[in-house]
Amino acid sequence: MFTIGESRCGRAWITLAWLTIGAAWHGADAAEPAIRVRFLDDRSKDEREAEGRVLVEAVDGGILLEDQQRRLWSITPERLKSREESQREYAPLDAAGLATALQEELGPGFKTTRTAHYVLCTDGPSAYTEWVGTLFERLLRAFLLIWKQAGWELTAPDAPLPALVFRNQEQYAAYALRDAGPEVADKAGYYSMRTNRIVLYDLAMNEAGDAATNADQVERRVAAAPVNVATIVHEATHQIAFNCGMHTRYADTPMWLAEGLAMYCETPDLRSGSGWRTIGKLNVSRLRRYREFSADRREAGSLRTLIQDEASFRNPETMLDAYAESWALVDYLMRERRAELVTYLQRIAKKPRLRWESPDVRIAEFADAFGPVDSVEADCAAHARRLRAR
Repeated sequence: MFTIGESRCGRAWITLAWLTIGAAWHGADAAEPAIRVRFLDDRSKDEREAEGRVLVEAVDGGILLEDQQRRLWSITPERLKSREESQREYAPLDAAGLATALQEELGPGFKTTRTAHYVLCTDGPSAYTEWVGTLFERLLRAFLLIWKQAGWELTAPDAPLPALVFRNQEQYAAYALRDAGPEVADKAGYYSMRTNRIVLYDLAMNEAGDAATNADQVERRVAAAPVNVATIVHEATHQIAFNCGMHTRYADTPMWLAEGLAMYCETPDLRSGSGWRTIGKLNVSRLRRYREFSADRREAGSLRTLIQDEASFRNPETMLDAYAESWALVDYLMRERRAELVTYLQRIAKKPRLRWESPDVRIAEFADAFGPVDSVEADCAAHARRLRAR
């Protein structure tokens, strides 16, 4: 699961302010002037200052700002207090700058660990955080490699990716509730599209509150919770996809696509000390759920519903089936129609921010890439029947 982080109020404003009045759209170039803004944060109700670049500007003066931490701020005209041009070009924070910003925000007791592409900020012991950083780097290398082999040369993130690792589940839940809402507070972690952060907690902390002191101890403890490790890999996949040129934050990336790709990467592995081995292994739990779901259906048409909007993901009664069907579809496309999937992904990657397609457009784009939806649904079901779940 990824969270936009503004779904409770921001998306409603986006629909009204950006789409109904029309917007002056412009892309984000490599070299852009930075601006400084003061604005009222619609969450905390406090006044904030930020320096960043304007990604989208509405004709009424509202803006979508990306700050130096790569956080996104959708600022309505009435909340924008001041705006002035900076004397320098926009640049995201480097690793040292991001580490300082995270520590200042989270306060005393937090420290940072850096890897080649990540800055991890934690109030827990270093052994688990270092293990997580190694897992992230393994995933990033595997992710870039699998798409290179598919003919798509994605780029490694051009700025460090942030991750928050809380000492225990209680501290994580308190932060998650404030940051993204109750739907993620009881999970093992999440990726926030708004802040561009992964947020998680120490899975190697035992019931007595004793932390793992070395990598071997971390691996032994997390091997007992492979599903939670899979969640971390799932959320880290979202972060990579939104920072390597595959997806665009706040653009119309279909949820079946983003979630299906994350599930394709997440597969837990009990035989691995890290609880995860590589991308593309058969996701047995998703396959079983999909087969059960398919067996209960009386007629075709589920895939059309999945593609046209996110309603099935929002409904608690259909959510697990929607995730399973998304995994099955991506698994089918990755194994049997990878070149067409790459072309479709490249088309989706070019979508402008803050423009949401109609159900009819989504269906038409899918059919243009893969053929009639009902035929793809039948082929996907046949593919799932051929898979062997051990």
